Amino acid sequence: MGGFGSPFFFMATLTYATSTELDAVNSILMSVGESPVNTLDTQSPEVAIAQKTLRQVCREVQAEGWAFNSEIEFPLPVDNNNEIEFPANALQVDPNRYKHADNYDVVRRTRTLATGQQVAQLYDRYKHTNKFTDLTENILYCDIIWLYEFDDMPQPFRDYVTAKASRIASNRMIASPEANEVMSPDEQLARASCIQYDTNQADYNIFQDSSQRNPYQGYQPFQVIKR
Repeated sequence: MGGFGSPFFFMATLTYATSTELDAVNSILMSVGESPVNTLDTQSPEVAIAQKTLRQVCREVQAEGWAFNSEIEFPLPVDNNNEIEFPANALQVDPNRYKHADNYDVVRRTRTLATGQQVAQLYDRYKHTNKFTDLTENILYCDIIWLYEFDDMPQPFRDYVTAKASRIASNRMIASPEANEVMSPDEQLARASCIQYDTNQADYNIFQDSSQRNPYQGYQPFQVIKR
């Protein structure tokens, strides 16, 4: 690969049908006028920028919390030391208020063991401790937002992440206002597909569940706009 391509190619309509991270990186590369690659194991700076941007966007998008990567009342057991390990691929962990009311306010904290090993645990800010000694069945039920690999996301989200990463990467590589303007509609359309997919998966509706037992919040337009 030699340098960054001309911005004039953006006049073409981009189609995102990515199945793997390699597909997505190649879509990003082509969006800045670069040739696709057969492997991500390369020293190319363009590939490195594309892959790093893709992974950043993948994390940012999933951190919003969608139906596909959210679990309600997920059981986290207390270990023999009355401590709870922070799940390795969790982006957010909140005690379920229907199970535990507002008795816990947990955050992720890293603790160094006597062996020198560092472990991620839950820390209760209410009680100022990482010890959980008053839980029924020694289980803390939590609502968790998980982080998945790109390949494991539903197709609409792979397309959205690719579209958004393409726009961001193009700004980093060639800083073209024209590119940003042309690619923004693709990104907006891809996000709309994600919202539609998410609404179908989570059974959102225009009314808030009166029982408050619905694990997902009712459809709230201001939340969609905020996203």
